[in-house]
Amino acid sequence: MTEKLAGTISAADDQLLEELIEEDGSVREKWEKLSRMQVPPPPAPWLEIIDFKQDRPLYRVLLPWAAAAAVIAIVAFSAWKWNFFASPKPAPVAAINKDVLLEVSGQPTINLTQSAGSVTIGGKPVPNKNNTLYLNAADDLPQGIRSLTVPHGKSYEVALPDGSVITLNAATVMKFPATFKGGTREVTLNGEAYLNIARRAGKPFLVHLPNSTVEVLGTSFNINSYDSSLVKVSLVDGKVRMKAGKKTVTMKPGQQAIFNKQAATLDTQPFNATVELGWQKGLYCFSDTRLDEICNTIFRWYGVRASLDHPDLASRTFTGLLDKNTSMSFFLEGIKATTGTDYYFTADSTLHFK
Repeated sequence: MTEKLAGTISAADDQLLEELIEEDGSVREKWEKLSRMQVPPPPAPWLEIIDFKQDRPLYRVLLPWAAAAAVIAIVAFSAWKWNFFASPKPAPVAAINKDVLLEVSGQPTINLTQSAGSVTIGGKPVPNKNNTLYLNAADDLPQGIRSLTVPHGKSYEVALPDGSVITLNAATVMKFPATFKGGTREVTLNGEAYLNIARRAGKPFLVHLPNSTVEVLGTSFNINSYDSSLVKVSLVDGKVRMKAGKKTVTMKPGQQAIFNKQAATLDTQPFNATVELGWQKGLYCFSDTRLDEICNTIFRWYGVRASLDHPDLASRTFTGLLDKNTSMSFFLEGIKATTGTDYYFTADSTLHFK
């Protein structure tokens, strides 16, 4: 709705919004309310212009088309140039590893970020182009577990010897062998990844996660194990079986399995592709996301540790769609404007919400 008022909405979103306004009374009422509002001059806070806390079900109605009706303050501010965020506070970044690293048994760690073109594994050249390591282009690689580490704020892709392709999100580690021998293909994953697994009759693909295992016969799916006590597997195509303890579920395309370690439950439910898969396109969707979870997201994106000065801040929520390239200062000002939570940095570059 904000994009439509600003004249920046895409044709597809404009058509969908018009249909929703016509068919859904709650959407129509919200649109009429927004259309009648007069924009006050700066520095009136965004929270006083539009009440983000009202009509929460509307967010869920419009979330599949990028949560436009959640009124994403960051996009709107850029489009309308209202300059609410004058002189954002500087966001220091602590010194952290910024390179994709590959550890191979028997040889020094390989810096994939700084080795564009190809790398040498066991004396054999392996293509390393376009943010992808092509292990399927080399034969007879030496044995030994590989450990691939993707740093904060980046993603990386690996084409495995069997033809499977795995895209790793930021702050993710995957361990895998040079070649898959025996009756199974097995990898270990900690973080988030999108997997497109090649079909191999009689040779299932196993993904070992914290406290659970996913068995694949040939499919495309997303795994989120950033929180080891709440693992999510979202199936796009094919068939996946997830095992956690004594519980097992089999998913159909469009379903998501969630293992909750604390509650000892393993359930399935439909999932929203914008929310679960948007990271591959550099888009991150927050839907009533708690502030304590956002602290973890900030660390994965920017490598900056964040904490809450008061425990009661954890329950404050943020809704919006953000581009991966959004600066941290801009992101933090958006959180401040929509949740009323201020922030500051300490000398050790730790971010604090107060």
